[in-house]
Amino acid sequence: MTVNAIILTGGRSRRFGGEHKPGVEVDGRPTISRILESIRGAAADAAVWVAGPADGLSSSEQEGVRVVREEPEFAGPLAGIAAAAAAFPAESADVTLVVAGDMPMITASHLGDLISICRATGRPAAGTDDRGKTQFLCAAWPTQLLRARLSGIGDPTDGAVKLLFAGLDPAVVAVGPDVVSDFDTAAQLEAIRARLSPGGP
Repeated sequence: MTVNAIILTGGRSRRFGGEHKPGVEVDGRPTISRILESIRGAAADAAVWVAGPADGLSSSEQEGVRVVREEPEFAGPLAGIAAAAAAFPAESADVTLVVAGDMPMITASHLGDLISICRATGRPAAGTDDRGKTQFLCAAWPTQLLRARLSGIGDPTDGAVKLLFAGLDPAVVAVGPDVVSDFDTAAQLEAIRARLSPGGP
């Protein structure tokens, strides 16, 4: 059994001064490169789609991914997921990972747990953030269910990703809240960098 993975990179990064967050370096590497490495660690043969710009990936890393773009551009993460899913081959992987492009602390171990629990339960699997809320943008989905939910939503433009989960009971995976931390501001980025630095909190 194989895995699809979608890395969402199509946002405007308004609260981050317009700088492309997935390309921002954390602990010496672009955030998107760190995410890709974690995906490969969880599923070495995963077919990876970047929904949005692939800036931050090296030339060799870009050779191993497929780039799609939501239409219209900047139509939101739900539209990015829909664009990637539309590009999947007809006979696609059984599980699809969906990961936001601004989560530099995500680990192969956590992604592997999401994949395993999704397969075992037949339900979407997700962790919770530091507020105890489901992290919709780091989840594993049964691919056919994801496609069906997207079809039911119809036009994904500016829609909330939580619409995918409406009426479903996702499998909740235990994870340290730091692992699913994302950043929207410079202060949040610095807090992540501090946690990753030697001797950090």
